Amino acid sequence: MIDFGYLDCRRSFRVAAIFLGLVICSAVAQAATRALLHATLLRSTPSANSHLSKSPDVIRLVFSEQVVPDLSQISIVRPDGSSIQLQVANDPHNVRMLIGRVTTALTSGSYKISWRVLSADGHPVGGTFSFSLEPAAENANTGTMSPASTTPQALPSTAKVDSASRVQGGLEQKPVPIMASLFRGVGLGALMTGVGLLFFGLTSRQHRNLVPKSLIVGSIAIGAILLIAHLIAWLEDISPNGTLSTHLISSVIASTVGRVELLRTGLAILTLWAVALARHRTLALVLGVTTVVVSGSIGHPAAIDPYWTIPAKAVHLLGATVWLGGLVWLVWLARCDDEACRIEAKRVSSIALLAVIMIALSGVLQTVLFLNTLRDLIDTNYGRLILAKIFGLLILIGFGAYNRFGLLPQLDTTDGTRKLSRSVRQEIAVVAVVIVIGGFLAYVPTPPVPLSASTATTGVSQ
Repeated sequence: MIDFGYLDCRRSFRVAAIFLGLVICSAVAQAATRALLHATLLRSTPSANSHLSKSPDVIRLVFSEQVVPDLSQISIVRPDGSSIQLQVANDPHNVRMLIGRVTTALTSGSYKISWRVLSADGHPVGGTFSFSLEPAAENANTGTMSPASTTPQALPSTAKVDSASRVQGGLEQKPVPIMASLFRGVGLGALMTGVGLLFFGLTSRQHRNLVPKSLIVGSIAIGAILLIAHLIAWLEDISPNGTLSTHLISSVIASTVGRVELLRTGLAILTLWAVALARHRTLALVLGVTTVVVSGSIGHPAAIDPYWTIPAKAVHLLGATVWLGGLVWLVWLARCDDEACRIEAKRVSSIALLAVIMIALSGVLQTVLFLNTLRDLIDTNYGRLILAKIFGLLILIGFGAYNRFGLLPQLDTTDGTRKLSRSVRQEIAVVAVVIVIGGFLAYVPTPPVPLSASTATTGVSQ
């Protein structure tokens, strides 16, 4: 077995961590200035730039994924600039189709359809296209289903429809919400750290409190507060006018994605209550683990192969919870000269190894399901963030090998204890960067499915 104790890997890890930071800054900057689409409009009735001979009874929009009707809008803008807000609903046979009932007969003229939907992953998308109503018999195009724009358009939109009828030009792209991404990533990371510490505290020999209780309570408190802030930022992001209203809140409560987001925030608050006020660590651990599991069903997994991606994301987050808690636990163990502490450090290291395997396997599964081809890793913002996260994971595995094989055998010496404490702190810094990546991955859209593949699987219902 290689003795990593003879290798001074700290300088290499430090250089790698700096390089990782530069990669992340570049990827996040591109993700914040460029937007892809979460739900793509594939087809519509009437089609873009079509000429109708009679007033339509319904407006049908078919998207690349399920949309939430309670938080979606379809409006018809008349030639004089006034608009008609339509009542919308899903087609009972196709959850990817949004139907708006036209109860007022339209007269001759040029009309614009303005739509805004909330994807099943919790992100708003919108756009416009035009059609004209000309009763003359010579107009043969009656606006049957045809492919719509496959180009992403984000809100707010002032786009005009060009003459190609398939492509919408002049797109105004909406940046990734920076604060919501940071609140989500850092908040969930802090909560998972506290839950991980609870796990190691309850499973240690004689349930010894080897870390200050204030650290556990503080981590969970920061997590709960930031998740509340994320909820508010998310509500502002999905709001049509960027403000909170009773109608918005009631619509969110009525939607599945809204209820799950509220459930996650409520569970985080209950976890804080259990550990800080009720002082019941077992209950707090159960509530905290439940919060982490529920977080696995929010975002992209809710819209893309949920039967596979939701369990994979839950396993991914649980593995990260154990890893984060174990790292902070090791920082305090490194200060302890007791033989029991050295045994505990080896136990934590072994559990962390299993956590790494969980994180790696579940991460690979999610990447395969979220990307269309390997080239998406290079060509898309989501793929580049995935690559940065993989690189960070490799650095962390290197830290783990160095700690386990090089430093843990030296815990009985003062110099070994000091080296382990410093190495673990550096590892925690890299983990913090990876957590921020996770927050942005939740908001950066996955690569859109090619039109041909989407068309084949949508199953339009007339």
